[in-house]
Amino acid sequence: MNSEEYNSLFSKNEFYPLQKAYTTPHFLVLSVRFPGKTVAIYIGRGNQYQGVYLHDKLPPSYLRVQDRLLDYLRKYLVGARLGKMKVDDKSMVSFFHFKNEHPDNYFLFGYKERQLFFARQSKEEVYLSWSGETIVTDQLLSVVGPLGPDKIISTTTNREWSIADYLKEEEKKMGGQPVQRKKEKFLVRKINNITEDLSTVKRWNLLQEDLQENRIDLDTDELKIHGQKIKLFGLSSPWLKRDLIFKKIKKLKKAEEILTGRLEESQEEFENVKKGEFEFELTKEKVIQPLWITHAKQTRTSNTEYNIKHLKIKNLFGVVGLDALANDYIRSQESKDHYWFHVENYTGSHCIIKMEDFAKLSLEDLSAIASMLRDYSKLDILEIPIVYSQLKNIKGLKGAKGKVSINKPKYLRCLYSGNWKEIISIL
Repeated sequence: MNSEEYNSLFSKNEFYPLQKAYTTPHFLVLSVRFPGKTVAIYIGRGNQYQGVYLHDKLPPSYLRVQDRLLDYLRKYLVGARLGKMKVDDKSMVSFFHFKNEHPDNYFLFGYKERQLFFARQSKEEVYLSWSGETIVTDQLLSVVGPLGPDKIISTTTNREWSIADYLKEEEKKMGGQPVQRKKEKFLVRKINNITEDLSTVKRWNLLQEDLQENRIDLDTDELKIHGQKIKLFGLSSPWLKRDLIFKKIKKLKKAEEILTGRLEESQEEFENVKKGEFEFELTKEKVIQPLWITHAKQTRTSNTEYNIKHLKIKNLFGVVGLDALANDYIRSQESKDHYWFHVENYTGSHCIIKMEDFAKLSLEDLSAIASMLRDYSKLDILEIPIVYSQLKNIKGLKGAKGKVSINKPKYLRCLYSGNWKEIISIL
């Protein structure tokens, strides 16, 4: 019935643009633009969420999740032109005809033991999610039969369940909390706090001028000047006191650079949240995973073959690669929002800290990470230039093991600390 309703939107045997794709914990959603209206196709991800449903609204931003299924849909379907939907009576699967650079492509989905599976045909090549294989055939349905997909069982219910019901049920689980506004308020407070700290830190130039012009009274145990408190207790020599103040100025300079980077990242995140482009786990249920075997998943169990070390800093976990192959491997295993670190302009170890908020790391933590990378990279330098960014900005160079290109790189310089192992635990 739903496929007939969808196909009735085609005035002719035409194809219409598939503009967007989204995923929730329970559905994958395709947005198709017809003349005068947009239709959202909800496809269940498995368990009790099976089948295809039509709705006039996309899932709200706070309900969306991002995973590799969404990445796959956006890579192969978004931007294509979607055709009519067919349901095969024998194998109990549904499939769409779509066009991109090739005129004849098909996307098929069904359920096996209540798990969603899919296949994609381009010319005579068919990709199968349940095996991770790409085979050569022009008979798409013939490869589904041996899998033994679930049969559709007719059931009678007191009322017809709809996507509108699903969205209301998920909204109730949040207790009506305005998730997006709550996140916006959090980011506003964060930006204000960083701005205030940055304003204070930037006064290092005033402190430096006063020090150079001998306008600072050094006959005190604690100096309070330009928003800074500098303890001089136990230092009798004015030169030692001046040296301590000078070191404080150097730290403030570094802090300005780090805070400026954090401010830019927070402002960018705030703009994305206002557009609804952010990840937030709304439901208490875990994301339903499809029947999807990939080669990447198969190799994860053999990570002992790679020369890597796991680490912990405060309550954060991370991983460091000790050679070019390991550096490439750890990038493929972590979330794109995690942070990647490397000693700039030197060959050596890469490190990834599993966090999405850079503000969780203090200056001392960053110095320890830099010192660890310096030692594992076998470098003999005291001032360590670090380049860092989120993994989504890091891409490997084809044919060059361990080498990357960095979009939106951030930089900092740290002094080597021989006691970094007191801050970082190697697991």
